[in-house]
Amino acid sequence: MPFNLVICTPSSGHCRTSFAFSIARLTGYLATHRPWPELTSWSYDFAMLEGSGISTNRERLTRQALANPDTTHVLWIDDDMGFAADTLHLLARWRQPIVGCNYRTRSPPSEFTALNAAETARIQTTAQSSGLEAAAYTGFGFCLIERKVFEVVPEPRYPLLWSPTLGDYSTEDMPFFEKALAAGFNCYVDHDASKKIWHCGNLNYVWNGDYTGHTEMHGIAPSS
Repeated sequence: MPFNLVICTPSSGHCRTSFAFSIARLTGYLATHRPWPELTSWSYDFAMLEGSGISTNRERLTRQALANPDTTHVLWIDDDMGFAADTLHLLARWRQPIVGCNYRTRSPPSEFTALNAAETARIQTTAQSSGLEAAAYTGFGFCLIERKVFEVVPEPRYPLLWSPTLGDYSTEDMPFFEKALAAGFNCYVDHDASKKIWHCGNLNYVWNGDYTGHTEMHGIAPSS
C-alpha cells in the first residue's frame, strides 16, 4: 500500500508559533524518513482552510484531500497543537484506520480528550502508558485516518449535535467518530505519540502536567 498523505488544518487564522515551527520540522523529517520502512516513495501535501465554521472547514478539506485519487491518508493537525517531528511516524507504524493522540484541553483542570471504548471515562496518559489503547474518541488535534474511512462515512461527517442531557452542543469531531465506529472502524490512542505533542494555550498543555489550578508548574513540551 502506498503512503500519500494530506496534512489538513482548519484554522480561524491565528496559528500558534509552536504549530508553525512544528510543521517546519515535520516537513524536513518527512523528506528524509519513511513513514513505513519498506516504502521506496511517499508523498505529502498540506491543505489549510481559514474560516469561522469548523464543520464546514473540515468537510471541505476532506473533499479536497479525497479529490486526489492517490491520497491514502489524512492527518488532522489543529493549529493550536505543537508536536515533535516523529509524531506522525509513531502513529503510522500501527497501520490502523484511525489512530490519534490523547491531549489535554486548554483550560484547567485540563482533562484529556480521549474517551475510552466503553464511553465511561477519559483515557489517562501516564508515565506508565505505552502502545495502543482502544478508544471511542480521540479528537482531531493530531489524528491519522486512512482514506477508506472517509469514503465509507457519508456527509455530513462533522455536524454539531445537541445533547438535551448536557444542555450543550457536541464538538464537530465526536459525530465523525461515532459514524466511523458504526461503520466498523475501531479507533485507537497511541500513548507514546501522545507524549510528544502539546496543546498551546496560556500554558503548553502536555500529558504529564498538573492543571488543577492556574499557578502550578507544568510539564515541558518535547523538542524532538
